[in-house]
Amino acid sequence: MTFAAAGHPPAMLVSHGTLRLLGSQNGILGCLSEIAPYEPAEEIELLPGDRLVLYTDGLVEVFNIRQEMLGVEGLQELVRHSATRALPEMRRTILDGAAEWRRGAFADDVCLIIVEVH
Repeated sequence: MTFAAAGHPPAMLVSHGTLRLLGSQNGILGCLSEIAPYEPAEEIELLPGDRLVLYTDGLVEVFNIRQEMLGVEGLQELVRHSATRALPEMRRTILDGAAEWRRGAFADDVCLIIVEVH
C-alpha cells in the first residue's frame, strides 16, 4: 500500500494483534509548507487479515460530560477492543463507543472506513 496524508488524523493499521498509527507525512496542503516536514508517501506491506481504519476528525473530536476529548487515544482503545470482530460488528462497536463517550450530537462530520486485506 502507498499511504499519503496531509493534515488528516492518523490512520490505524491493525496487523496480527498490533495497532500502528500512520500519521500525516506533511502538513495541511497549502498551509505552513515551509515548516512542515515533507515525505510524499510511505510504502507499507499489507498482509492477509490486516485492517486499515480511516476516519474523519469528527469521530475523535468529541467531548464527554467532563469536557474530556475522546481523541486518537480513545479511538485506539475502541479499535483494539473490536479488532477481532467481523467488520460490521467492528464498525458498530467503534461508532457506539464514540456515541457513548460524547455529550450531545456529533458537532462535525463523521466518516469511518475499515478495509480488510484478503
